[in-house]
Amino acid sequence: MVKKDIVKKYCRMAIKNILYEGITDVDLFNRPFEVDMLSDVNFANEICSKIVQAIMTGKLSELKLHKLGHVLIPKKSLSDYRKCALTEVYDEIVFLTLALIVANEIERLRINKSKQRVFSYRFMPQDNGRLFDAKYNYTAFRDEVLRKSELSKNKVMVECDFSNFYDRLNIHRVESILLSSDSIDKDIVHLINQVLLFWANRDSYGLPVGSNASRILAEASLVEVDNYLISKKIDYCRFVDDYRIFAKDAYTAHSHLAILVHCLSREGICLNIQKTRIKDISDKNKKEKTDKSRETKNVMIQKNVDKSSEKEEDFQKERGKIIRGYSGLIPTKFRELSEKQKQKLSQSDIDELIIKAQSSLLIEPEEITDLIKTIVAQEKYEKLAKLPTILKKFPQFIPYYVDVMIKTGEKMVAKDKENIRKDFEKWFIEDTPEYIQVYLVRLFASPIFADKETLLNLFRNLKRNSGDYIGRALLEALGGKLTRGELLEIREYFYRADNWERRQIIKLIDEGFSEGEKRPFYKDIGIYSDDLWLKFMFKK
Repeated sequence: MVKKDIVKKYCRMAIKNILYEGITDVDLFNRPFEVDMLSDVNFANEICSKIVQAIMTGKLSELKLHKLGHVLIPKKSLSDYRKCALTEVYDEIVFLTLALIVANEIERLRINKSKQRVFSYRFMPQDNGRLFDAKYNYTAFRDEVLRKSELSKNKVMVECDFSNFYDRLNIHRVESILLSSDSIDKDIVHLINQVLLFWANRDSYGLPVGSNASRILAEASLVEVDNYLISKKIDYCRFVDDYRIFAKDAYTAHSHLAILVHCLSREGICLNIQKTRIKDISDKNKKEKTDKSRETKNVMIQKNVDKSSEKEEDFQKERGKIIRGYSGLIPTKFRELSEKQKQKLSQSDIDELIIKAQSSLLIEPEEITDLIKTIVAQEKYEKLAKLPTILKKFPQFIPYYVDVMIKTGEKMVAKDKENIRKDFEKWFIEDTPEYIQVYLVRLFASPIFADKETLLNLFRNLKRNSGDYIGRALLEALGGKLTRGELLEIREYFYRADNWERRQIIKLIDEGFSEGEKRPFYKDIGIYSDDLWLKFMFKK
């Protein structure tokens, strides 16, 4: 087993990274207040001590992990979802500590950065808590794709990525790759494997989506694929599972794609056929494609980061979020329109667009975004009240609509906002996906609505099978809004709640009750609770 001081070093690194970036980058999940409790040095040391001691036993049972929660979140089309993990903060520290112990060796096994082949999650920890080299990211990947596309020798480009990469990674293959290195501690590899199998319910597939630990291990799973492509002298580059292969002609491109497919099949990985394309990037098309690529890149940067108005540290943090998002072709954020966009959209007939959307059996993503942008460009905000019924035809756009409402809703009159509230309140009675409910909760909790009554009723009617996160999301939304009587009602729910909900209930009680009233309740639940975060909250 690896030395105790080494485990402690990486546990502290894990805590620092989680304080810096949180436990996940999935936009649906708010940063839990439990993460910031780790800024208390004594508490962080207590957590670190327990985790180090547990890891040193080499036994899964001693880690005291919890089962993962999951929320399905849309990726890039109507039927394309990603199963995102809701991981306890303690569990994420354990998982990340184990991954960090092997991270240096994984990085050593990977294609050298100087080769400009692999641009995803190059391990290079820094004092501020960042784990990965900021120079190697999705933007750098796009730059290299653009550079290679402009080379005269490259006439054809293959675009491809994998089907549900993290969800379908074979846990035992990851273990085998790690065990193949003599420099990686075998007991740690065994423990990582046991953790992943525990979370996968003894299935052989899946890494938790959203975790930096998963990113480190996922890159290990592609080491042999990268090496094989290099040995075959295939000109390629990749970011995670997003590959670009360059070739002199169509025959070579097809041949190299076949080699990649064969190599991936040995690892139990399948290409996403719908997203595999072979493109002509020959001289006659280079200027048009290069201009389009540059334009796309510039739009992406402009949409997400205003570098001139932010501190460099904030810019780097935001940039990290950009390249790890899961929204794909379905946006979750509404970006401020340029004057050029406003001018173009001012010519559209909003009523005609609405009638078309209402009368259509189905609706395309572009129709929704164009309609919303047109409403904002023409400042006809009352028309936003027409959209809840239209969005039933493509509910994946609810996060986008909610973001628009939060950013522009103050310009609406009370009557229109009330109609929107009534329309969306009905969605909770129906079998609505959990991620949509979470975004609607945020809308009701926003200053645009500040609708405590609706939120409280939703919480009262919450079923135990409603989802892994919706209860916590509702309790977070009720923060600072409850009377003493309402807090007493919420307190009664404590013993039926899960750990995420319990800690949020205690947070609400702590903020709303007097010292004398909450002390006996804390003493009562402190007797049987073994949750380290709750115990620390009681001490405070």
